[in-house]
Amino acid sequence: MAGARVQALGADDPAVLGPYRLIGRLASGGMGRIYLARSDGGQGPGELGRGTGGAGGLVAVKTLLAEGDVSDVDRRRFAREVTLAQRVDSAHTARVRDADPGAERPWMAIDYIAAPPLSELVRTCGVLPASAVRWAAAGTAEALVTLHREGIVHRDVKPQNVLLPLDGPRLIDFGISHASDLTRTSLTLGTIAFTSPEQARGEPSTAASDVYSLGATLFLLATGRPPYRADGDTLRLLARVQRGELDLDGLPKELVPTIRPCLATDPARRPTPADLLGRFRADQAGMPATHSGSRWLPPRWTALIGEYAAQGRDLARTNRIEPEAPTVDQRTSVVPPPNTTRMYTEEREAHLRRLRERAARERQRAAEEHERAERERAEKRAERERQRAAEEHERAERERAEKRAERERAARVAAAEKERAEKERAEKERAERERAQGRARAGSSQAGSAQSSARTPPRPPRTAAGATAGPTPAPAPTPVKKKSSDGWLIIPLLIIGLFLWNSCESDTGSSTSSGSTSTSSGSSQYQYTPPPSPTPDARDVAFRSVSGGDCLTAYDDGYDAWSTRTPETVDCDAANAYLMVTSTHRGIAMTDCPTDLGEWYWYHAGSRSAFSTTLCVSRQFRKGECFVAKADGDTMTKARLMTVWDCGKDTVPKGYNRILQITDLYRGQKSYRNGYCSQSRYDQERYWIYTVHDGKMAVCTKAVD
Repeated sequence: MAGARVQALGADDPAVLGPYRLIGRLASGGMGRIYLARSDGGQGPGELGRGTGGAGGLVAVKTLLAEGDVSDVDRRRFAREVTLAQRVDSAHTARVRDADPGAERPWMAIDYIAAPPLSELVRTCGVLPASAVRWAAAGTAEALVTLHREGIVHRDVKPQNVLLPLDGPRLIDFGISHASDLTRTSLTLGTIAFTSPEQARGEPSTAASDVYSLGATLFLLATGRPPYRADGDTLRLLARVQRGELDLDGLPKELVPTIRPCLATDPARRPTPADLLGRFRADQAGMPATHSGSRWLPPRWTALIGEYAAQGRDLARTNRIEPEAPTVDQRTSVVPPPNTTRMYTEEREAHLRRLRERAARERQRAAEEHERAERERAEKRAERERQRAAEEHERAERERAEKRAERERAARVAAAEKERAEKERAEKERAERERAQGRARAGSSQAGSAQSSARTPPRPPRTAAGATAGPTPAPAPTPVKKKSSDGWLIIPLLIIGLFLWNSCESDTGSSTSSGSTSTSSGSSQYQYTPPPSPTPDARDVAFRSVSGGDCLTAYDDGYDAWSTRTPETVDCDAANAYLMVTSTHRGIAMTDCPTDLGEWYWYHAGSRSAFSTTLCVSRQFRKGECFVAKADGDTMTKARLMTVWDCGKDTVPKGYNRILQITDLYRGQKSYRNGYCSQSRYDQERYWIYTVHDGKMAVCTKAVD
């Protein structure tokens, strides 16, 4: 029969402690021993036992180990432990019966619970279904509620310290418990795999530390292992516990909302035992109202629990231990092999055979359930991957369409600018032609006036009486025979001569024909003066002074404009260096600038078309900055990465509904695994990745709540 290991008393063991006669040794540690004992008062079976877990008349007596006299320090510590344990009265703890801290060898008697620990039950009988885990958790949480109400932190909640009779779990071993007003932070106690991160780091233990250990214990009941990856290295395991690096694979999904919060790295985020107890009771609502484990536990568990209870009854009846009895240490919970010399009846053999067959069926059923659950998880993962791939493809298509639309818009803007420049050039050429034609007409008019004056006949001379004499007949011209083409050469020669004469007159300030002085204004109207050269304004100069590699304070303001009208250069390491100029171009050159995510252009039309400038710019991303985006459910349909938006703002431009904050910047990769942007293995935050600068950089972002 399986049962608790009860060793025979040794030569250094006392026969009695106080009123209790010792039967055997249950456990031994570095500071004390625990004995199985019976009162010399002769209590009958069942007098001291409580519920099905108790063994009538039997107690567990704890005493200090000491060579010679017990030191005052050890005696005070033992007295404090007795005082704390006596303050606890719960149906789910081992109650203190009697104690004498002042005796020559101090002792304390508590209820003896004839039941196996959870660690042994999991190792030999397998894991529990979710409903049974909740049932066991409810009793343990109720014990913690009682302890914490009394100001006691247990500090060593683990499967070895939770015994399980059929009427509910018992939390035992208050040897390292302490009141909240006592500080003891220099030592991390308990089994490493069930210790909270703050305990593993040597920090003070609190009630939240017990909740973490309870969560790790429940994880073992549901999966058969602690909540950490095991590689046999104690120091590595301790480091994982300190950092809270959990491995929760295999935890049934119906237990995740209950167990996962208990294992939060931050103690403030863990629930209280009272909260857990309320949740467990609510989960059991509507089920049969019974506190017996026979309703909740698998048959293999109830069979082993029954064997422990039978052993307790035998010990209470015989008041002694058999030399060949199985020897299993209650604290290490190693189950010994069956005693081959013991005789079993035919009925017992049949019963054991039925138990083995039932256990085989349970194992097969559990294996089938596990396989089915694995298939379902694999199918769900594959479906999520397909959905994510479809969303990524749809997002990429939308981004490509947006880029095409932006390029088309840029091309339209460039065409409009080019058309405007052509119109300005045509207008300028037309004005030049009109000015040239005006100057030519003015020259022709002056030449015509001079020729007319040359042909006017002289006035006739006056007589002495003042009368005018009659006309004197002109002499008959001598006919000269000329070629017919000579007449056509006179007019151009005359025009050239008049032009030269006017030039000379303008230089000397006198006229040879009339002797009068000509005015400077009369000659200047025929002199050509070229128009003044255009001068760039301040904005033209500011844009022309920018060079490739400069950094600017401007950014997209979210409303189709840059935050500043004129570029302002700043050191590229400055916090407000939002843009870097990759190249500069004179005139219209938007198509020469890359327009990938994080890259764009800044076009300046100029006060004159000759002063137009195009700057190719690249966004400088920094951790903590924000920009606007549009979300459709969990999918970001578009993002305006050139914006720099106030992360605390509650408004966004029209067409957008999210503010994304940059959490990290990485070198661009060919592909990104799931959880690439997560801050830790258990980070539950939702992230979006944007590849910018032609795929050279990956920007991790999260939504601002």
